[in-house]
Amino acid sequence: MEAWNPEKAASWNQAPKLHYRVDYDQQKAELFVTHLEAVTSDHDGGCDCYVQGSVANRTGTVEAQTALKKRRRHTTWEEGLALPLAEEELPTATLLLTLRTCDRFSRHSVLGELRLGLDGGSVPLGAAQWGELKTSVKEPSAGTGEVLLSISYLPAANRLLVVLIKAKNLHSNQSKALLGKDVSVKVTLKHQAQKLKKKQTKRAKHKINPVWNEMIMFELPDELLQASSVELEVLGQDEEGQSCALGHCSLGLHASGSERSHWEEMLKNPRRQIAMWHQLHL
Repeated sequence: MEAWNPEKAASWNQAPKLHYRVDYDQQKAELFVTHLEAVTSDHDGGCDCYVQGSVANRTGTVEAQTALKKRRRHTTWEEGLALPLAEEELPTATLLLTLRTCDRFSRHSVLGELRLGLDGGSVPLGAAQWGELKTSVKEPSAGTGEVLLSISYLPAANRLLVVLIKAKNLHSNQSKALLGKDVSVKVTLKHQAQKLKKKQTKRAKHKINPVWNEMIMFELPDELLQASSVELEVLGQDEEGQSCALGHCSLGLHASGSERSHWEEMLKNPRRQIAMWHQLHL
């Protein structure tokens, strides 16, 4: 295994680096990624980090990720990633390794990624090596902003609690004219495709980073929770009093990324408030 050399690392540019080794177990029909280490700069943000691996093949995508570790300039994971993959699919499959950070509000950011073909050319099986991570081409939509909220479920009371905390960077072209006007959040509880209840926060002054700190409560039987979802729409108000949508997001098992993981964390931790940032979409 190639050791991490501080002098060599210091000569690298600021792009994050990932150390990895890829092996294939024919008996288990699994791809293993081990020897995971990351080297990042002091300015990459996030207090914790983890590595996510995914394999795209003919039938879809399978994923696995390491545990969160305190982010340092040089972070090492003792664990590896196991990804099911049929041997005949190995030559045409693509392995994606993504280094992500996470802050105290579980706001996940991508530091960079490695896309590796498994045909044996670019990724020699059984050989440990360093790779320079590239910034993902899938950047969030610019200017739509983000919203911070917490959700929790109280099983004994059959109550779903949604706390709208604040938003940031609400300065898209559509909302520049609304600065200084009122802004609120409409929260819709849905079960599958059916809308069950709709509530709205009080209005806050739309500076670029409005603050609500307001709790919204829904009555929801436990048996409906798994297939339910919460939709949020940030609304501005123009001079004529007309509402204008500044962005929206939807939390639930139907979603992907942080919007799905937030709901999953709530399901796994009843009675506990789970706070996360979410990107708003237009």
